[in-house]
Amino acid sequence: MGASDLDRHDTHAQDDRPADNAVSHTDDSAERQNLESELRSRAKQQEALAQLGERALVEPDLERLLNDAVSTVALTLSVDFVSVLELLPGGNELLLRAGFGWNKDLIGTVPTSADAGNYAHFALESAAPVVTDDFAIETRFAAPAYITDHSCVSGVTVIIAGRDGRAYGILGVCTNKPRRFDVRDTSFLAAVANLLAGAIQRRQLEQRHELMIRDMRHRSGNLFSQLLALFSQTAKNSKSIADLSGKYQARVLAMASADRLITEGGWKSIPIMELLYVVLGPYLDRVSFSGPNIDLEPDPIFNLSAALHELAANAVKHGSLSRPKGQLDLSWSVSRTDRGVTLTLDWVEKNGPPARRPRRFGFGSRLILLVIERQLNGEVQRTFSRQGLAVHMVVPLTHERWPSPVPPVERSDALSSPSS
Repeated sequence: MGASDLDRHDTHAQDDRPADNAVSHTDDSAERQNLESELRSRAKQQEALAQLGERALVEPDLERLLNDAVSTVALTLSVDFVSVLELLPGGNELLLRAGFGWNKDLIGTVPTSADAGNYAHFALESAAPVVTDDFAIETRFAAPAYITDHSCVSGVTVIIAGRDGRAYGILGVCTNKPRRFDVRDTSFLAAVANLLAGAIQRRQLEQRHELMIRDMRHRSGNLFSQLLALFSQTAKNSKSIADLSGKYQARVLAMASADRLITEGGWKSIPIMELLYVVLGPYLDRVSFSGPNIDLEPDPIFNLSAALHELAANAVKHGSLSRPKGQLDLSWSVSRTDRGVTLTLDWVEKNGPPARRPRRFGFGSRLILLVIERQLNGEVQRTFSRQGLAVHMVVPLTHERWPSPVPPVERSDALSSPSS
């Protein structure tokens, strides 16, 4: 290679260097811009979390806090819709407690269920955030109507933890345009859900303490009058001192057992099966149970225990449990009606003597009506047949965060039992 060739080669090399430097400079600039954008996004999310955390510590109104949370998430993540779905008692329905972007008439309703195969069920069963790039082609679950009606394309859900390891509900976001949510987005949403979980559990703890204080005052003030009334009514329907002693002792023990369930549980909700095992313990080998193991608040626990005790006592004395082959079928369900979330319980006796309508109603029958209809605003219906006694009870479940107004209920006829 001659000198002229070397000169030309050097010239070409020098001509190429500015182009290479320009490309490198462009790449560095784009990388720096991406880094700055990511840092700004993280700073924005951290600031939003800090402000929301401060509000969670001082805001006594849970509804207002949830509304602040959905607005904060919408503005921080630049999404079209945000929802806080609360899992209702029974675990089958979710209430839209707070939302951003949805039709106003959707807030406070039940837009979806937790049935197997749908979006909410999949989210509640997932330990990690559920990210959906396109609801239209999603194969893991079916998108609910409220999602498709609002033309949602992409979305993310995370679980809001509840007490005792159970989920309170779901925090979710979605957009009208395709979007790939990244780890920063899901981490931010999970952090908000954890913040809300802590705030909700603190509110529930405060409510339980307030309930405990009110209940202790109420019980201590009424305990002696209740015991005296119970003794007086039991004595009127007793044939002898021994009969009086047995009946009165059984009723007082039933009250004590229910009270012990409530106090030992710290005035928290208690699974219905625990109540049934306590009340029907001596007869478990002759009782069949069918229904979800839902949690009951203290008031339904105490009053249901009194009603179930009277039914059991009547069944032992006059009904199916008075016969060696007699059986009892107990089934229940939880549903949402125009009266709110209600517990429906059916007591069906089989293989016992025919049930006949009594000429007069004993104190046990009146006590059932008192605790179910008057104290719980429920309903009692009973059927007498050759197969045995059947009792149908409907009990509104007081929901500590969304109480529903209860319409007046017509008083049903008294229950069975001659004088139990």
